Amino acid sequence: MNHVLTTVTTSNPSSVLVTITPTSAAPEAGKPSMLHRVELRVALWLLLRNARRQEIALDHAERGRRRANSAARARREHEALRAWCTQSMHY
Repeated sequence: MNHVLTTVTTSNPSSVLVTITPTSAAPEAGKPSMLHRVELRVALWLLLRNARRQEIALDHAERGRRRANSAARARREHEALRAWCTQSMHY
């Protein structure tokens, strides 16, 4: 059974859905045609590109979270040091 890839664009321009539709045409000697191989490579490239973009977005969110946590910790340490200095100056 041979399959044909159909590209479907969504309302989000960065996402592309690729659907696989079976056809009745059988490839010669079990080998896919050059067009089918190119379509498969393009589909794989699009899937990998989309996965990499999601990883970048997750990494960006993680970096933002870590930066916020680091800044909050620095503020707490600074306030604790300031409180300790103020307390030690009064004694």
